[in-house]
Amino acid sequence: MPWDETQSDEEAPLNGAEHTATCMSLAVTCLWIAFLWLVIYAVKYSRRRPKLLLPSSHARRPTTEVIVKYLNIRLKTQAFNAFHDKVSARLSSNDSRILRQILLRLYDLGSFIGIIGMLVGFCLLFFTVTSSSSELLRTGRDGSTSTLTKRALHHGDITLPTAPPSNAPRINPIIPGLTVPLSHLPLILVALTISQVVHEAGHAITAALHHVPMLSCGLAVNFLLPSAFVSLPAARMEKLPPRVRLQIVSSGCFHNFVFLCLLLSAALSKASFSPIWALFQDTSVLGKIVISVDYDSPLATHLPVGTLITNIDDFSMAATSLDDPWDYYLLSPFSGSLQGWCASESVLNKAFALSCAGIGPYSCFVSKADEAEQYELDPVDIFTGNLARCNFSTECASSSSCVVPRRDQQLVRISVLKNYGSTSREDTVVWKGPKEEIWEQVQVGNLRARFPFVSYKLPKLASAFFEYMKIANLSLYLVNMLPITALDGHQSLAALLQLFYGRVSEGVESIDIEALSNSVRHSFW
Repeated sequence: MPWDETQSDEEAPLNGAEHTATCMSLAVTCLWIAFLWLVIYAVKYSRRRPKLLLPSSHARRPTTEVIVKYLNIRLKTQAFNAFHDKVSARLSSNDSRILRQILLRLYDLGSFIGIIGMLVGFCLLFFTVTSSSSELLRTGRDGSTSTLTKRALHHGDITLPTAPPSNAPRINPIIPGLTVPLSHLPLILVALTISQVVHEAGHAITAALHHVPMLSCGLAVNFLLPSAFVSLPAARMEKLPPRVRLQIVSSGCFHNFVFLCLLLSAALSKASFSPIWALFQDTSVLGKIVISVDYDSPLATHLPVGTLITNIDDFSMAATSLDDPWDYYLLSPFSGSLQGWCASESVLNKAFALSCAGIGPYSCFVSKADEAEQYELDPVDIFTGNLARCNFSTECASSSSCVVPRRDQQLVRISVLKNYGSTSREDTVVWKGPKEEIWEQVQVGNLRARFPFVSYKLPKLASAFFEYMKIANLSLYLVNMLPITALDGHQSLAALLQLFYGRVSEGVESIDIEALSNSVRHSFW
């Protein structure tokens, strides 16, 4: 039977220990990143060839190369150039005339959606800067401080930092280890990589649609952040009509917008989780499945992973149409049923206490007929002794009395169903302490694994991954369309101005975003 008698004045050291553990996790992650870059540079310098005395022929350059510079590593390839040329030729043929017209109209719509994204992103950025500035000024005048919520560090939810209520839109950062769990870092990087590939596919397809050859494409990592790129010849891009150039430049953000809509539609129809149903079964009509328990919690040995929690006290954990019963009961002041237990007079006479202290395994119970009658009883014997339930003492036998835990005892009954091979066994776990601590230490879900080798964390990870995919595509759609140098929005705005007002400037040089220097090609990220 787990007990928790921690007092409120002992919570500060726990928070300090949690903060120290978080800092240690971040430090270990930084050390691993530094070690990875040391290995990359060690491999780079170990593979350097000695300089030759005689000149060698460079007529045939490799189609794929890896470039390491500072904390940037790029995989650059021309292996897809031939395929890109074939797609371009196919779209130009008479057989694909209808498809070509459809794509042209579609990417015209994409240009319009990209311009909308530019306006929305600019407004969000403006409102966020102004609201943050006013908040800083107000904080400076009031001398108050703000705190960063770390709720997601324990339960793996995607929870961004909380902030004072405001009517203005806000941009909240996703910082692994602070605002989201550090274990979600691989999910974030994979989601960002896929979203970048979707973005660059838009540039490649529209370039093929307008017969602009692709010079190269590839993937890159800047310190830790992944990215993708497609390089197009700048001279060819400069000669294109502004409408065509606007299509090519804004097509990446348009792809992110379309992919975001598909993800939202899949989430509404639950199609995104269809593979999950083959591995899990829904138990929401029965109760909650234990997914994980804090390793240092007393409940860890009593609530193994996969346990079905059917009731807490007399409150059912089955799903309802109104609220999540787990959160509703454990986080609300609602105390559930006040039903008692019919205890025999012989047991009560031995446990009678004028001043009940509830020391050790005992707790204080009172009679429903007269709360002045107090008894020191073992709650495990009462809760698991198959005693009859009662609302009044008159409902019990003449030799019994109806008793309930005293209100200050903080006793919580957790009714569970545990699997033991092909059989299941009902059990009751008794918790002494605030019920909110159960919510903090135990993570539950609605899906039970069909096979023993399947992790119960898979649905949560899949849900978190799709959330990060939606956030990544939304961010690429809005942020990339901002009219800032080195972003798609800068070139989109230039093409838009040229479309309405003619050529704006004749002396604008092409910027190679890939190399951050002047070059003869455009690179889209």
